[in-house]
Amino acid sequence: MAVPVKPAPAVPARHRGYPALSRPLTVLGCERHLFLGAAGFGASRLATRRDPCLPAVLLRSAACGRRYDPALRSPVPEPLRLVREESA
Repeated sequence: MAVPVKPAPAVPARHRGYPALSRPLTVLGCERHLFLGAAGFGASRLATRRDPCLPAVLLRSAACGRRYDPALRSPVPEPLRLVREESA
């Protein structure tokens, strides 16, 4: 079964829209993805010069989840204490 195909109009349809939607997102005149990537790369180079093991530590720590240490908290919560200001 053949599907009828309409020919394309000679003049494309014009729809009004917000200009901000089609405007490129830039930071300091550079596209933001490129700018943020370059900034991240520069920060990682600076951190590597300061401590060569830091990037490896950060990558490994991102793979580990946070751990809850119950020894840091008391089993019974402390009662609330009211602090009153003394009038002079």
